[in-house]
Amino acid sequence: MTSAEPELERADRDRGGRGLNGAKVGRAQCAELTIDPRSPSTSRVYDYFLGGSDNFAVDRALAAQLSATLPDIGAIMRANRAFMRRAVRFLLDAGIRQFLDLGSGIPSATNNLHELARQCSGRARVVYVDLDPTAVARSRHALAGNRDTTIVQADLRDPRAVLGHPETQRLLDLSRPVAVLILGVLHDIPDADNPADIIAQFRERLAPGSFLALSQGVRDTRDDTGGATTSSYDDGYGGGRPRLTLRDRAQTLGLFDGFGLVAPGLVFLEDWRPALTDESRTSPRAAQTADLPDRLRRSTGKPRSGGKPRSGGDPGSMGNPATHPGRTLGTDTAHRGFARGAPPGHRAALGGVGLR
Repeated sequence: MTSAEPELERADRDRGGRGLNGAKVGRAQCAELTIDPRSPSTSRVYDYFLGGSDNFAVDRALAAQLSATLPDIGAIMRANRAFMRRAVRFLLDAGIRQFLDLGSGIPSATNNLHELARQCSGRARVVYVDLDPTAVARSRHALAGNRDTTIVQADLRDPRAVLGHPETQRLLDLSRPVAVLILGVLHDIPDADNPADIIAQFRERLAPGSFLALSQGVRDTRDDTGGATTSSYDDGYGGGRPRLTLRDRAQTLGLFDGFGLVAPGLVFLEDWRPALTDESRTSPRAAQTADLPDRLRRSTGKPRSGGKPRSGGDPGSMGNPATHPGRTLGTDTAHRGFARGAPPGHRAALGGVGLR
């Protein structure tokens, strides 16, 4: 018995031997993927804040430490999850049927990407990618028997390995549009790893009409909350992982280089198309999609005839606030990176969707 197994046994007893959706996941599967319950895991901390049960005492301790510094961190993570759901609904309405979710994490009990994709007409295919052993183990169990969805254990910083993986090639046809999701992940990618270049490598392999959905933790320069949160995060993980990297609005816009931002642009998470929150959507689906091509042409800056498309960093790609409600972050707030009046807990993350 390894030194980690007693903790796994205690965790199993705490959960009644049950993991995702009440399904039993044995210690053999955990051992195969070298899950270490003595060190905190980003995916397990995220799982805890979302109300999941796939976390250990060390993860809950770090969650408490982070909450003491930023009481709204749980709300931020839930806002990121809600942003994912709205983005996926938008992408489905836009006709996307192929999804690549980088840093997908531990599946939730409901409303996972592949479950949302099943609501569309036509066959949708989903490739989840994560390096975390817990996320991979839980995903494999949840996806057993699902031939249209898979989990690939890989490092998103290696696009060649991700796109060249047999499971990725089995499910995704890169000659057709694909939506790439990078949500709540890039704060773990330091600037030294050049996240813009990583995204560019994925973009170069994507067909025209593909999308990038991205969210990024940002620092509110009006106070030191970001700095304190960074210190708490780094201290909690120790020296075994990259430091938390918060980016400003200009840096985040740069990650969309080569993609035209669709309206409302790069905004606080809860401001990105809030009308898509209601799954029942009282408006007819046709009303949501009837003007989609024109809307995309207007908001992405792609030329109607000739000319060069605007990059993701062009303020003109932010859309018309009068037409698309929400606090778009225009040039008047670019020096701060934040619009006034935003809920305090949600000043910490921005999100957007770009069209290739």
